[in-house]
Amino acid sequence: SDVISYGQMTTADNSQRIETKQCTNARLRSEDSKVQSIRFSRWEIGYDSDATGRSYASVPLGGPELCGCEPCLNFAAARAQVYPTEVLRLLEKLGIPSNREVETYHLGRLAPGRHLYGGWFHFVGAIISGAAAWKQVKENTWQPDLEVINENFSLGLSSRLGLVQKSFEGLRLVQLEFSAIAPWVLESTEPA
Repeated sequence: SDVISYGQMTTADNSQRIETKQCTNARLRSEDSKVQSIRFSRWEIGYDSDATGRSYASVPLGGPELCGCEPCLNFAAARAQVYPTEVLRLLEKLGIPSNREVETYHLGRLAPGRHLYGGWFHFVGAIISGAAAWKQVKENTWQPDLEVINENFSLGLSSRLGLVQKSFEGLRLVQLEFSAIAPWVLESTEPA
């Protein structure tokens, strides 16, 4: 079994690990799929990295580049400083290119040089167990319930989908949502 896990155990070098195994969840299987399951923090998910990779192959740019506004371009420029190593490992395992966010949005400046962003990716799969990243607190009110990865990054999984790209239509998807603090790296004046 390929083991690099998060949450459950830590390796001797104190790196967090992701546990991976073959998935027996028939709802995800198709004749040519290679569905596996993975445990990350509170979730066990079934995923098909090959199908996810094929779907992303026709997505030429990430959400920040498609938007093109200053805060989104800043996120794209700061990407290498945004995603923690264990999150990059998870994205790779799921077949998600780390530069293909479906959506990235700027929530505001926290302090000079520090900006809060949110965003998400999609991958082919299903949540097998674990509470979703959005918790209903009132009839029409939901709040994020993300797992803190480090002081600058949190993520969560949800079956509630937004902005599904054409290459993903008709596939069973999970939305990987994140909240991140990113530095302002553009030479332009940062927004207040």
